[in-house]
Amino acid sequence: MSPVPWWLLLEKPEYWSKGHGDWCIQYDIRLDTFLQVMKDCEDEAIRAGQLMETQRLSGPMRDSWKSGNLGHKIDRRFFRPTQNFDPDNAWKERLHLLTPEEKEYIDKCVKLKFEEMDTRPLAWDPDEYTRAYECEWVE
Repeated sequence: MSPVPWWLLLEKPEYWSKGHGDWCIQYDIRLDTFLQVMKDCEDEAIRAGQLMETQRLSGPMRDSWKSGNLGHKIDRRFFRPTQNFDPDNAWKERLHLLTPEEKEYIDKCVKLKFEEMDTRPLAWDPDEYTRAYECEWVE
């Protein structure tokens, strides 16, 4: 699991036509917005008793982007090590932490991205698991 979501610009840095430096500038703008919304959601979850202050990820994510510490340590630090030793697939063990509404929202976003494939090529590469998992959350 990547500590900061690279997909905020919908294109990986290696595909960014204006180069890595410009990608970082544009990404930083989107990341600030993303992390502010995440912080607002964390505030709400803390008020509702669903999250403890020590479980916030928005601050450590911001710090990891600013410091360049982009390893896979944040998830383990806050939630425990996963049984899956492949960090790119460890997120699967965290799905139970999401509410049904959050799962439905994620499913809608994934569905939208698949629909956009017809009009705009995706820079991210959906794997077989992602394609198979599509729509399974919605009941």
